[in-house]
Amino acid sequence: MKKIILSIVLSSFLLLSTVQSFAQTNSTIPDFKTLQQQRNQNSPTLSYAVFFITENDTCSDSEYKSLKFYQIVADEYLSLYGIQHDLQGSLCVPLKNYQSYFSGLSTFTLPVVISDNTVGQQLVQQGFYGMYEITGTGKQAIYVCSCDTQIESWAGAWVLSHELSHFALRYFGEPDTIAVSWVHYIQALENDCQQGDFSKVCPQYSASVTSPSGNQIPVMVVYGQGPSDSLPKNAPQSEAITLLQNSIVQTQNPSCQTNQICALPGDYVKYSITTPDLNQTIRFDFVNPTDNKNIAVKTSAVQNGVSASESDLLDLTKSLLTRPNGQNSNFMYLLPIPLNLNSAYHQEVASFNNYDRSVMFAQNNNQTNSVLIKIDRDTGILLDLEVSSVVNVNGDVSVKQQSYKLVDTNKITSSNYVPNISIPMWVKHNAKFWSDGSITDTQFTQGIQYLIETNVIKIPSSSTNNTLSQIPSWVKNDAKSWSQGSISNNEFAGAIQYLISNGLVHVSYTQNQSSTNSNDIPKGQVKIGGVLLDVEIANTPQLQIKGLQYHTPLSYGQGMLFSFAQPQVISIWMKEMHFPIDIIWFDSSGNVLHVEKNAPACNEDPCTIYGQSITQAQYVLEVASGFADKFGIDQSSHLQILAPP
Repeated sequence: MKKIILSIVLSSFLLLSTVQSFAQTNSTIPDFKTLQQQRNQNSPTLSYAVFFITENDTCSDSEYKSLKFYQIVADEYLSLYGIQHDLQGSLCVPLKNYQSYFSGLSTFTLPVVISDNTVGQQLVQQGFYGMYEITGTGKQAIYVCSCDTQIESWAGAWVLSHELSHFALRYFGEPDTIAVSWVHYIQALENDCQQGDFSKVCPQYSASVTSPSGNQIPVMVVYGQGPSDSLPKNAPQSEAITLLQNSIVQTQNPSCQTNQICALPGDYVKYSITTPDLNQTIRFDFVNPTDNKNIAVKTSAVQNGVSASESDLLDLTKSLLTRPNGQNSNFMYLLPIPLNLNSAYHQEVASFNNYDRSVMFAQNNNQTNSVLIKIDRDTGILLDLEVSSVVNVNGDVSVKQQSYKLVDTNKITSSNYVPNISIPMWVKHNAKFWSDGSITDTQFTQGIQYLIETNVIKIPSSSTNNTLSQIPSWVKNDAKSWSQGSISNNEFAGAIQYLISNGLVHVSYTQNQSSTNSNDIPKGQVKIGGVLLDVEIANTPQLQIKGLQYHTPLSYGQGMLFSFAQPQVISIWMKEMHFPIDIIWFDSSGNVLHVEKNAPACNEDPCTIYGQSITQAQYVLEVASGFADKFGIDQSSHLQILAPP
């Protein structure tokens, strides 16, 4: 997954990194005049462009007139602030063509992007009508929704002037106490003055510009010409709605739809993400739906103590997240429900925030990659994704690891796991007969072995291949109670699992479903050190990747031979092995290159990688641990393949 680079939302002002160093003390009007003079003397003329984005396939005459209106507002308002500026472009662009123009925006110091009502709803539904953004590379942009049906929109002009005021004060080097707080202070005073009458002009907080038709259009007062010397401690900072109510698209009674991501306003998910070059937390807050297929998302991240956020749009049907710059990315943290997963997934129980949840679990392990994924069955939320990959660059082998773990959400607030264990009656009869002494301990454990092999009871791999020992007599009481129906199947299975895991009951069993002892693996014989071995031959990428993972332990007369077409580096790791082995590398003539003795099983990353410094290996033989010492295998030994791979 790519690293997410975000912007910090400060009401209608966005900032990722400070473009330049600003003084941290409040400015005064004389100071501001000095800053204006210094900037105009020492800086080149501001280059800017105005774009109008329409949902239509082509721009209409009225949209070109709107473009001209906003162009004039920007020009006159920059002049009111005394900024030397030069209009470099004015263009109306259909949304479908926006991407082809977007890359060109970076050529301007300040692109001003105006969206029509439909396109602008992506901004409005996130709580903003305008946005001033500074990206991590220092690029700046202004976005405004032209949500009013009027071509010469008072509301649109005001919002544009609001964002231009943020820009202008930053442009002249004012600190946030002016560039952010003062603008919002004036906005709050304007809202209090209007009291919902957006046609009302409040002269004490307004300036004006002349529209193309000659009308005087109210805009936000310029700093230094209104209440700007200081902000009272109780200054209102909230920003109320500044557009006509009928310009807002209303979405009523949102609900989850079948075969879509279930994300409703107020829902959130938070993850801890760790990759080789990234350690961050990321949170997705679902805000307002624009329709029954899309919802606005506030994406927030913290990386190395630095916070950032941006406003995105999530397509609930396609699992696509659209960022403010128009780029799309797959949203993997929530899947459409009901889940539609392939046969690699199986259901199991997992714990999240002390809730037992039914999850869909899949794990794919081979000698170069390991992937583990857990998805909550009912909500479609990704609970855990762990990926490990062996990377070989010119013989330099390393393991790359990345993880995505759910750390918080308000969508999981209860347990939904209701196990439904079905145990055959003959096992229950065995328990009854054993409890009254009618059958032996050995006969009773046959039922337990059945429960293990059918995954009703799961025990750690360290308990495998144990032989029967004496079972405590008090266990019979539990067996009798279960056979009489006094305790449930779940309680009985859990009790037996506890007894096995703690060494009170010992059984021998074979994990049939995951064994690699299959008829479809080629068989052969090899001879080394005078010892004849029956071997399974891994001569395809699929077999070589799987190797002895999940295999039953080898005897001294068994092994697995890895055969390759030409000499190369053959790296081996012990991921998901259940027993230790000796590993022997051979060249094309069968001469021993290296012997690795007693390589232990590895079930937790990172796992040791063996053989990465051996460059001319063509065969690898994996045998039981202790084989090399028992039969004196060393670099003077020779491999003879009796049945060619």
